[in-house]
Amino acid sequence: MAFKMEDVLLRLDKVRISIKNPFQIPITLFAREDVTIGMEGVNQLLEFISLQKTLQELGQDFFGNKDSQIKEIILTPDFHKGSGIPVGTVVDAQGFVIPQAIGNDICCGMRLLVTDLTQDELLANEKQVEKQLRAIFFQGKRQLPLSSRQRQALLKEGLWGLQETSKDNANVGLWNYYDAQQQMQDLNFVHFQGVLEAKNTFAFDDFIQSANATAGYDSQIGSIGGGNHFVEIQSIAEVFDGATAHIWGVKPSQITIMVHSGSVGLGHLVGGHFRDRAKEIFPKSMAHPEHGFYPLPIEGRHKNIAINYLDAMRNAANFAFANRLFLGLMVIAAFSQILGRKVSAKLIYDAPHNLIWEDEPSKGNYLHRKGACPALGVEPSINSPFCYTGHPVIIPGSMGDSSYLMAGQGNITALSSACHGAGRVVARGQARNMDQETYKSVVAPLKVVTPIDPNDIEVKLRQDIMAKYQDRLKEESPTAYKAITPVVNTVEQASIARRVARLSPLMTIKG
Repeated sequence: MAFKMEDVLLRLDKVRISIKNPFQIPITLFAREDVTIGMEGVNQLLEFISLQKTLQELGQDFFGNKDSQIKEIILTPDFHKGSGIPVGTVVDAQGFVIPQAIGNDICCGMRLLVTDLTQDELLANEKQVEKQLRAIFFQGKRQLPLSSRQRQALLKEGLWGLQETSKDNANVGLWNYYDAQQQMQDLNFVHFQGVLEAKNTFAFDDFIQSANATAGYDSQIGSIGGGNHFVEIQSIAEVFDGATAHIWGVKPSQITIMVHSGSVGLGHLVGGHFRDRAKEIFPKSMAHPEHGFYPLPIEGRHKNIAINYLDAMRNAANFAFANRLFLGLMVIAAFSQILGRKVSAKLIYDAPHNLIWEDEPSKGNYLHRKGACPALGVEPSINSPFCYTGHPVIIPGSMGDSSYLMAGQGNITALSSACHGAGRVVARGQARNMDQETYKSVVAPLKVVTPIDPNDIEVKLRQDIMAKYQDRLKEESPTAYKAITPVVNTVEQASIARRVARLSPLMTIKG
């Protein structure tokens, strides 16, 4: 059943909207009046929360005689219809986990590095850099070998495992740009220090063994992925909080690398398998719910399925952390090879936005973030580089628009969560209908590196290839996304995070 805006949305103040629902679940959407809100996303959310009725019907026996409920939902300003549940949804679930609530792109997240490259150096070598980026990202020049030992360590111990086994392929291909000492320091600037410790390796034996013991190449590690994933070269255009920027090592005019990617095929395998397992254990005596969401209880006779899911989720998450690390190194390699010097980079932060947080498993609470990132605040009692600043929050704008580096404020009323981008307003299929005049004025001027070189003479003669190239860019056009400024204004005015710096795009790499 589709609802009307006025039936379900109740504005509480300038930045908060309550979403009325028949289950009395506290649902708060953070959005100023100038943030676009699509009813497709609202209706998708209301369909999802009818899971609350299913939880009640399943009863305590299904959940190991424990309470199970959706306790609270927070929606970030980039909230919009997604796959499964809306993007920008944070669900506080008690007594169960639900694979569909984080989707298949497990641990998709943002990584931001600052380099010692100057804008003059980049602009003077722009065409050569673009050519080298295309070769490394899309034409088989990654040269990224991983031994069987490295792959297993990566899946079980994330970036720590990669660090401990980095000598296996030292000085080979992309490993020439892996500085073990720098990477060790960078672990402190990764959420969870880049590791969600896993006991097993799920169904990834083929991935591990395909390395042929020492130097196997893989088609997925170092892959951007499709959709809204990207790697973008940017510059620090403006600094708002000089003190925090100084602590983080952020300065005006610095060239940065922003990476948005996840676990690629590994996450899809985990999400799909356990979604099916959740459906299989649903009681045969009950009619399957129309909403199509199936919980995995964390206690009771089926708890091992949830335990195995969370372990496999950690495998995929660890892969995603490594994937983003290598994507950053691929850009560093391109810079270094073209400039004839070793370009250095320092990590500002790396954090996921599709994941289940197990902060209080003893209480049975599992925080699901889908398209929403943690925005942790000042914690003087904790030994962290961010204990006096709050953790970095990276909010990218659409392709061609500014992105923002912010500092989290640990706002509990927002479940310490911020948005992971601007948010779509036009579906991909609809975006492809853009007329040529708009394309020429809005999209064509953008500097985008894709597998296709539109300036190649042979490519220009192929209208079918050029049409596919243009459709891909139209899908990710700035017109398909919300404006970034109202979104960031909401985050700041709601005391979720405060501005530290604005980043301006120079070149975007899209899969």
